[in-house]
Amino acid sequence: MRTSGEALASRPTRRRRPVTAAAAAVLLAAGAMTAVDAPPAAAATVDTGAWYVLVNRTSGKALDLSGSSTADGARITQWMRHDAANQQWQFQDSGGGYYRVKSRHSGKVLDVPGSSTADGAAIQQWADHGGTNQQFRLADSDGGHVRLIARHSNKAVEVQGSSTADNANVVQYADHGGANQQWQLAKVSGGGDPGGSGCGKAPTLRSGTHTIQSGGKSRSFILRVPDGYDNTRPYRLIFGFHWRGGTMNDVSSGGTSGTAWSYYGMQEQSNNSAILVAPQGLGNGWANSGGEDVTFTDDMIKRIEADLCVDPKLRFAMGFSYGGGMSYALACARATVFRAVVVYAGAQLSGCSGGSQPIAYFGLHGLTDNVLNISMGRQLRDRFVANNGCTPQNPREPAQGSMSHVTTTYSCRAGYPVQWAAFDNGHMPGPVDGTYAESGVRTWTKGEAWRFISQF
Repeated sequence: MRTSGEALASRPTRRRRPVTAAAAAVLLAAGAMTAVDAPPAAAATVDTGAWYVLVNRTSGKALDLSGSSTADGARITQWMRHDAANQQWQFQDSGGGYYRVKSRHSGKVLDVPGSSTADGAAIQQWADHGGTNQQFRLADSDGGHVRLIARHSNKAVEVQGSSTADNANVVQYADHGGANQQWQLAKVSGGGDPGGSGCGKAPTLRSGTHTIQSGGKSRSFILRVPDGYDNTRPYRLIFGFHWRGGTMNDVSSGGTSGTAWSYYGMQEQSNNSAILVAPQGLGNGWANSGGEDVTFTDDMIKRIEADLCVDPKLRFAMGFSYGGGMSYALACARATVFRAVVVYAGAQLSGCSGGSQPIAYFGLHGLTDNVLNISMGRQLRDRFVANNGCTPQNPREPAQGSMSHVTTTYSCRAGYPVQWAAFDNGHMPGPVDGTYAESGVRTWTKGEAWRFISQF
């Protein structure tokens, strides 16, 4: 299954191949009221017909209507995200770039009591009367986060004291841009759903190589649009990140295994039910310096979803080795953007900004991996075992010499599964049971990865 530039797979000692450039991946771990209209926030394009969960950057917890109250004056707090109606909010246009933020549960809106301008004034819910103390604009922060700035006080909505506890107070405070004042908008239903803004449009994007500007650099990706594309049907969006020394062409072509292994087998497995993307890393890697590869992913999503019909709740990332590290970085930094990630033989190579929010996670790793030891993959897995509220365990793994694999499904919070597959082989994404060979045609990994993705 060798592809041009692919890292050579490690083997059990008696069959070990020499370690190539992939081994180098290990070294890369590393106050006054305003009278003017609010500037538009680029970090979030608000769909006023949609419902969102607002996830705090410090805690990874959601803006929550305490006790699911319907009363005026009910507290707004943070709570572990569960996506129930008391955690869902809709942005109602008030004009001038301001919005009233309406609770799905009660129909009431966020409100600063008595139009207070004081730091620490509580955020509550109240019947919608359209006052400026019920209007908020979105101000950009990095990483796709926004701050909610009250129109009457020009102060930001924050989790008081940067608390990470359930039921912590949500208040207004002078805008200082801290992580406890930053929120990520996770679209859960309504509006343009089930599809994004590209649905219903005559597409201009075609299968092939595309180049965009991201962070002042020209960045490229290969796109595969499903045969018989229907612009009224929302599709899954799957990103396949290459390994160190690999390329987007290696991922899209499937190498010597051909289309059976294109996009890690997802072209075959999805059977034209997904839009597939193979991005190109800088220097054929994913160092993600200053978060630039995460930003590149954001920019690809914007470009693709502006033109093609994508279900924004069904975005996925996967990759091998360095590409696995990049997929893990997205799980950390974009847990509310992606539904799930699949990490083949990964390690923390591309960073982990955030990393406190739940996301569906599937890790696969070889017992005798001599490039990125299996202990590194276990560490990645265990972060999301914790984030996803899973019951900890030491999952069974196959014996060396068995030439087999064992897949374990953890018991986790509803909607946030974790799977772990350990196999008796080395550093590779396409092992085959009963042999120490690898093959994109015969591997079991593509079927298991697709079953994991297609459950959503």
